[in-house]
Amino acid sequence: MQNRNYTRARILIWIPIAIFIYTVICMILATVLEAPTNRGTLYSIIAFMGLMSMFLAPLPCLVMTVIGTVFAGKATKEGETKARKYLVIGLLEILVHVACVVVAIMMFIGGQSV
Repeated sequence: MQNRNYTRARILIWIPIAIFIYTVICMILATVLEAPTNRGTLYSIIAFMGLMSMFLAPLPCLVMTVIGTVFAGKATKEGETKARKYLVIGLLEILVHVACVVVAIMMFIGGQSV
């Protein structure tokens, strides 16, 4: 039977990764649709979704990652050997999300002057 802390850690670590993949897909689609097609509306919608994801997602993802990393630490402490992988992934995600929060703050401050 799996540990509850391990299951929670696994879910809370994978949600921010899925949101990041969604953001990358939106930005790639916006890049692909920009030049060859004259469909400005479709490009604008996809680019807007990607930019909003880049702007709004880092802070909630940071919180989910921190909580998931804490659960992974508890599961590792309780003897769940597979939880070490999620502990390492969580620590790496925390570093990435801190940088993304800084970029989001800079986007907010820079957006005021445009």
